[in-house]
Amino acid sequence: MTIPPESIQVGRCYLVEAKHVWRVVQILPDGRIQYEAQLGYQPNVGAWKFGTMERSAFAAQAERKVPCDWTPKKTSSSHLALLSRN
Repeated sequence: MTIPPESIQVGRCYLVEAKHVWRVVQILPDGRIQYEAQLGYQPNVGAWKFGTMERSAFAAQAERKVPCDWTPKKTSSSHLALLSRN
């Protein structure tokens, strides 16, 4: 799944196909996206890496917006909480 390129926002985080979290730092004048990539599932360990890519390529790899501290465990817990309410 991808997101619409025009929906990309500075300061937001997105889950990409490799299950990494990318945080948009800046949208450059030429439309490219400057981002930080959280590699792996350990937020807050200083593992953010910088990158730049075309807006359309970023959108094609992004699955959805997520909290910047996203982990698979948080997603599972949230999903189970929603199911238990129904």
